[in-house]
Amino acid sequence: MKHLLTDISGIGESTAARLSEYGIDSVKMLRKCGVKKLCRVPGFGEIRAAATVAAAERLKDADKAARRDADKCARKAAKEAMQAGKDVKKDARKAREEAKKLARAAEKDAKKTSKNAGKKAAKTDKSKKRKKKKK
Repeated sequence: MKHLLTDISGIGESTAARLSEYGIDSVKMLRKCGVKKLCRVPGFGEIRAAATVAAAERLKDADKAARRDADKCARKAAKEAMQAGKDVKKDARKAREEAKKLARAAEKDAKKTSKNAGKKAAKTDKSKKRKKKKK
């Protein structure tokens, strides 16, 4: 993330304008120039310059930590999404297998019912033939 000079504690608009006049127009430039060059700017003694450079370094470190945390969260989310995808595939596979089992059972039941119906029809035919013979 790119910070403005005014993001540093103790630097307001007027101080940022004064720093800009001395060629320090970004936090990165402020970190690079160091305490000695910053002491040349009016209003910056050695203590204030050191504190300002240290604050700029803390901003950089905070950005690194934020990027690292964001990357870690992104990797974790990607890993969880991949696992969820695997779980969905596994559940779908189980559902397909169960559907196949049910279809086989239904087919078996249909054959059995058809066979029984055939037997009943045959018995009915035999009994009709017997009745006709008796008459």
